[in-house]
Amino acid sequence: MQRARRLASIVVVACLGLGGLSACRSEPSVAAYVGDSAKVTEARVQEVWDNASDALTSAAAGQPDASGAAPTLAITRLDIVRTLVGHDVLAAVAERENVTLPADLPLADYASQLRLPQTAEYVRLYAEFDGLLRALRTKVQSAAPDASEDDLREVYTVLLQSNEVPAGTTFDQFKTQLPAENLALVKTAAAVRKEVAELTSTMDITVNPRYQPLGIPVLEFQTQQGQLKPLVEVPLGESTKSTVTDVS
Repeated sequence: MQRARRLASIVVVACLGLGGLSACRSEPSVAAYVGDSAKVTEARVQEVWDNASDALTSAAAGQPDASGAAPTLAITRLDIVRTLVGHDVLAAVAERENVTLPADLPLADYASQLRLPQTAEYVRLYAEFDGLLRALRTKVQSAAPDASEDDLREVYTVLLQSNEVPAGTTFDQFKTQLPAENLALVKTAAAVRKEVAELTSTMDITVNPRYQPLGIPVLEFQTQQGQLKPLVEVPLGESTKSTVTDVS
């Protein structure tokens, strides 16, 4: 019994030494830890969510045919966590690659795509995230290798599972019918994914399991229902029963 207590105290000391009072980076109030000091807190996620909800409610109330029913957000809390974490990671990748955010982001277009008012903070966060992605894809375009069979099969599988590919379409049929423009997108997305994965492998990123599995999308597609879904992404870990998943 004494030995067990001693071992338990050693574990506690080790946790405190690594993360202060954070219980080994497993605070339930934190959605994700990014690096040594940055946190995406649940309070921050809620703040972005409430801001989007309030903006949508205000916009709906101003419509002449407003029914009075509360409008439904097209985004989820997982989307917010993914964007906040991805925003921080892509900013670090962009700095390393000497890539800057475009000066004029088409917020109105992003707002329409996200089905949110342009004033919602999430629109700006997502626009900056996507703007960095596009800038990175542009930079790697000339030097990126062609998309591999694995890259194309991954895209095919995601689209097939989302019912975005006609039933019965084989991988070979899909591959030969893919337009050159889409092939180029997969090519650059795969190259950017490699760059992002190289950085995330060196970062101490820990994700709360309620948001697992989590990935940083480097290419998305729009479903028939108008929702944005990841097509090519950098995984940040898998589901676990522990309080927090460490993906470093």
